[in-house]
Amino acid sequence: QRKPVKVIKTPKNETVLDMGQNMVGWLQFKVNAPKGSEIFLQYGEELQDGCFYRENLRSAKAEFRYISNGETALVQPYFTFYGFRYVKIEGWPDELRPEDFTGCVVYSDMERTGTIETSNPFVNKLFQNALWSQKGNFLDVPTDCPQRDERMGWTGDAQVFSGTASFNMDVYAFFNKYLYDLSLEQKERNGRVPNVIPTFRMGKEHGDPRMEGGACGWGDAATIIPWCMYQFYGDEAILKQQFDSMKAWVDFIHSQDDGSRLWNKGLHYGDWLALDGPDPLSPMGGTPNDFVASAFYKHSAELVAKAARVLGKEDVAAKYQQLANEVKKAIQDEFFSPRGRIAVNTQTAHVLALFMDLVPGGLRDRVADALKQKLMECNYHLKTGFLGTPYLCRVLSENGYNDLAYTLLINDDFPSWLYEVKMGATTIWERWNSLLPNGKFAELGMNSLNHYAYGSIVEWMYRNMCGINPMEEYPGFR
Repeated sequence: QRKPVKVIKTPKNETVLDMGQNMVGWLQFKVNAPKGSEIFLQYGEELQDGCFYRENLRSAKAEFRYISNGETALVQPYFTFYGFRYVKIEGWPDELRPEDFTGCVVYSDMERTGTIETSNPFVNKLFQNALWSQKGNFLDVPTDCPQRDERMGWTGDAQVFSGTASFNMDVYAFFNKYLYDLSLEQKERNGRVPNVIPTFRMGKEHGDPRMEGGACGWGDAATIIPWCMYQFYGDEAILKQQFDSMKAWVDFIHSQDDGSRLWNKGLHYGDWLALDGPDPLSPMGGTPNDFVASAFYKHSAELVAKAARVLGKEDVAAKYQQLANEVKKAIQDEFFSPRGRIAVNTQTAHVLALFMDLVPGGLRDRVADALKQKLMECNYHLKTGFLGTPYLCRVLSENGYNDLAYTLLINDDFPSWLYEVKMGATTIWERWNSLLPNGKFAELGMNSLNHYAYGSIVEWMYRNMCGINPMEEYPGFR
């Protein structure tokens, strides 16, 4: 529970409660109002020009009406939740007192397991913001955002954050349930993983292709999250439960393979919301989908092989390791020069090549140095999106450039993690510039202030800053 930190009278003469924290749940209040009178609450994430604002919630009403029966009551909604920091209140019967209101924070029951505190208050705030985004989006299913007209279990967001989530809290049961749901959805689609779990029909004539799924980095939740759970908790049961699902996903990718051992068809989000795309108004990053998709093809095939070895399925392990090796060779033939130059000249391409072991033998140093050059061109700032960012600092720390990983962490101008902290964020933003330096929203069509994907930097904090790493040979931190 949280108490409001202040009551604001805005320039438009609105009465707004500030909870001091972007949170998920609802406002509970005590009231004694005349019979028939109405109290109207509206929820929003951010003020604009000092006034209540909710345009970034799109079509979500995010409101609550209470009509009094004339008796003293303790009031709260029972069949919804909101993502908010600010609540506009209309129709309050007398002087509004903060003590009459309580913010009820709601998330799935997960034991807290990890915390990080440093000498840098901004880094500490970044850690807390990622934790608050985890709480707000781990409510029954791992959602991308908890406030607007969406609140769906996007698989890509879930997989990139699963490592951070596992350090922060005991999420084994939470993801066990999500992965079970994922496998059920898959069975109706010949191994294709929908982009949101649970899925549903939406869009024009219920034929929105985004819901059919099959996107690289999103569908790979089927392989990446089970392997993450096994690494963190050491329980083979999750691999047994999900093995058919893991295999079916790679078999689906294989069915998209035209024999080249590259994945170069289908609808993909790629390095979503990266800053290096050709069109600054487009959410599509600059790393070509065939490179990103083929990298995840190899990575997922290898994870199936690893899971098969754990489960004693040596023949299956050999088959999928062979597939992974063939995809790796095809990627090298298509995207690497003989001396190790990557044809795709983006930060994310270099990051995925290093993290997913795609680099030809003996040439890792050249690729790591090329990544350093890419960062230097941007005055040591990132341009990565949803699929490059989670691995960026880990790759730097593990390939001779630990100092650059810290530079990226400590940067506090746009684009950086601490830019949003200095802008007053209390959760992780969806975009690197969700708010501009003047406090205005950069974009309204798709702009959440509580979106945990970029909070995956916290996994680097635990692994490379604090040195706490699960090992594949000794899972569950044995």
